Amino acid sequence: MLRNLIIFSLFVVAIRASGEFTILSTPKSLSFKGNEPLASQYIGDVVYASLGNAVAGDAQWSALTIVDPFNLPKVVVAAALNGVAHSKIAGAGKSYEIQGNSVREALNGVSAQLEADNEPVCDFDFEDFEEGVAAYKSVFGNANIEAVAKTQYLNPELHSADKQFVQTIAYINAMTDNLANMPKSCNFIAVRLSSDSVAKAHGEKSEAMNEALDLYTNAVKKLNTAVQKANNNEALVVSIVNKSEKSRSKRDTPEPNKDYNLAEYYNDDYPVIFNIILWFMVTFGFALLAICYAIGSMDPGRDSIIYRMTSTRMKKDN
Repeated sequence: MLRNLIIFSLFVVAIRASGEFTILSTPKSLSFKGNEPLASQYIGDVVYASLGNAVAGDAQWSALTIVDPFNLPKVVVAAALNGVAHSKIAGAGKSYEIQGNSVREALNGVSAQLEADNEPVCDFDFEDFEEGVAAYKSVFGNANIEAVAKTQYLNPELHSADKQFVQTIAYINAMTDNLANMPKSCNFIAVRLSSDSVAKAHGEKSEAMNEALDLYTNAVKKLNTAVQKANNNEALVVSIVNKSEKSRSKRDTPEPNKDYNLAEYYNDDYPVIFNIILWFMVTFGFALLAICYAIGSMDPGRDSIIYRMTSTRMKKDN
């Protein structure tokens, strides 16, 4: 019975695990320890906190510790590959299991929050290839894009999925080459791509898919080296691979309004602030009452100016 329970528990964990969060480089001001899984919806909070911002809400992940809050990373770079749960790059750094399928939403959220805070963001989203190319050109201009060396199993001439993936890798390599002369400074750089189409065209365990993962691994390792060189080893570089079960949707697609007549949300600081104000008002009220009572019952004495001004005297007739 116990053996079956253990097997079932491992099976549940395997189902919930949908990706890997790998730390490729980190400055001394941050420390990543332990093996606690990372919920996908909190990936954005990890990025946001690493840049020195306070995270609101109930995000809890004990693996990240801020050692030196005065020398935080100058930039955070996240390379995100959608379509696989595991990659070969996991061996290049400390890896954490990702649970859930909200990686894309988390990256969208942290990008929007940083932009709202007036922090520069560069989001190269090659899951929508045209969008990714436009984002690249807006930052690097019409820089020359060198083609990837001839592949053995990926066939760009035959499969459009292979062509798009190989071109995406070429853009990432070009980004690496031009990073030192990047005209626009960015606090957060997100590079997103997908291998879903390659897996559908060749199979998830095919030689072509294996070659695609090799291309991704090599491209991200080169990007990591370039980022550290450009930022004096004061950058946080992470790789995120995630096998999402959700269909991709545009980031600007409005969500339907759902009015459930819910109570107003209060953050964790509300009870503290409420108690401070409440007891201050109670103390202030009693103090004011005591002062009024003391003034009302005060006997100024016959020689005081108050007595002389308020007492009535009868004039003496001469």
